[in-house]
Amino acid sequence: MSTIFSDNSAGELFADYECMEIPSEYNPFCNSSENISFNENYSHILPAFFFRNKKCRKKPSYYEKKNLRYFYNTTGVILTAKLMVEISACLIFYIIMFLCSYSLTSSLNVYYSVLSDSTVRYAFKTIVVIIATLSVFLAGCRFSVIPPSRLLKKCESLKTSDIVLFFMAGLFAYSLQNTAVLFDMQDNPVNPYEKDITQIVMVTICNCLVIPVSDGLIFRGIVLKNLSRASQGFGIIASSFLCAISSCSFSSMIPAFVLSVILSKLTVKSNTIIPSVLIHITVNISNAVIFIYSTLMWDSDLIITKIWTIITLVTGGIFAFILAVKHPLPKINALQRRRTLPLFFTSVFIILMIPFCLVAAAAEFLVYLYM
Repeated sequence: MSTIFSDNSAGELFADYECMEIPSEYNPFCNSSENISFNENYSHILPAFFFRNKKCRKKPSYYEKKNLRYFYNTTGVILTAKLMVEISACLIFYIIMFLCSYSLTSSLNVYYSVLSDSTVRYAFKTIVVIIATLSVFLAGCRFSVIPPSRLLKKCESLKTSDIVLFFMAGLFAYSLQNTAVLFDMQDNPVNPYEKDITQIVMVTICNCLVIPVSDGLIFRGIVLKNLSRASQGFGIIASSFLCAISSCSFSSMIPAFVLSVILSKLTVKSNTIIPSVLIHITVNISNAVIFIYSTLMWDSDLIITKIWTIITLVTGGIFAFILAVKHPLPKINALQRRRTLPLFFTSVFIILMIPFCLVAAAAEFLVYLYM
């Protein structure tokens, strides 16, 4: 850890800093709000990044910009690759369905009826997400110089009160999505579940296990680490922004952003992705149980689910407010600001990824309107 200056000359030397600590490669910006054990070693960007005898430059050097953009671009590439794999697989799937539906042979029509079954669609989606996540995760670790063990290491101690706080705040984020979906079309509320045990099991595995693990490995793992090279506060916001637009759904973007901020805070606090993945799984299961209960109880209007949504919106909102006060985002000082947002939005692959996701979201919205 850094030591405190005691002499006046040292105080004058580092007068531009918000605190009076000695900068090091582990904490080059002297930001006491950073969880140093979570942050990547800044020598990944500037080897021998020590400032024992000189000030940290207010403006990042060309070498700093180049290396920071490398990590930002790596993030854009792995997310685009994951989306491309998933979207391409879905397009191929629906093209095959389309061809089978217009086929004159009875055998192909049988294949169409099989492919149109929601259990088969969710099984296919589950397989695609697993393949895309594992391949992108391993590639991301390789090119980001992040050993997988660093993301999956032993969790630092968490208080029970904090676990409850993050869980209830997570329910609030989900209630925002339920509100957008359930109260958007009163006559035809959306419910992914059917009165079929096989279908219920398949949808639950996909939504409550595969997707939380996938998001944890990618967004609370590779993406959050890469974007936290210069600032954890920026890393939390930027990774949550990318998580939101990667949902490729306008109705899911705000809930996904809120949930990702909550889970990213937990990741930084615990210094591993495991607690955030477990909280995400638990929140999704809690939400799924209500939908399944409504389905099996012939509650076609999802009255029970709507009541649950209102309750979690109110109570979860209170817990989310407490969480924001008790665990605020890490501060971003002036030196970090110059090394985050300007470089983030001038990174080529980040620039290319954002409109790609927005176009996919617009396509999804048009399909929703006209189907």
